[in-house]
Amino acid sequence: MVMKQKVPGMLTAIENIILWYECIWCGVTVDKAVVKKNLGLYLKAEQERQHGYLKDRPYVSAEEAIAIYTATMHWLESHKFALIPFLPLLYKHDTKLLVLALKNLKEAYLVKGCLNQLQHEELALIEQAYGNPHEYLSHIKHLLLTQHAFKEARIKFLDT
Repeated sequence: MVMKQKVPGMLTAIENIILWYECIWCGVTVDKAVVKKNLGLYLKAEQERQHGYLKDRPYVSAEEAIAIYTATMHWLESHKFALIPFLPLLYKHDTKLLVLALKNLKEAYLVKGCLNQLQHEELALIEQAYGNPHEYLSHIKHLLLTQHAFKEARIKFLDT
C-alpha cells in the first residue's frame, strides 16, 4: 500500500521514510547495505546511551530506591498479590518429563558430527542424568531454589 495522499506541511525526509517503510511492509526487497548501516547506527546510538548512563549514574539515589521498593511492596500487599509458588518438590510426572527432555537433548547432541569441549561436557552430564534421573532432578530443583543457576540466553537484532 503506497501513500496515496500528501499531508500538507510534511517534510520531504519524513515522507520518504514513510514511503520506505510502506515498501518494506509490502514486501519489496531491501538493500542489505542500508540494513547494515541502519543496524550499525542503532547499535552505535545504543552504545552511546549506555555509556552516558554509566557516566551520569546513579539516576536514583539509594533512599529513593528504598522508597520506591517500599511503596511497591505496600501496594502489592494492599491488592492482595501472592507469590507464584515454585513447583512442588515431589511432582507426579517430573521424573518422566526430565527423562523425555534428556532424551531430546541427547539426540540433538548425537546428530552433530563433531563436538567441542563444552558440548562434550554437557553430553556427559546429560548421560549421567539419564542414568540416575531422580538424583539429578533433586539437584536441579536445589540449584533453581538456592543458586538461581540458569543457562545464558542470547538476543539477536533483526532489521526487517
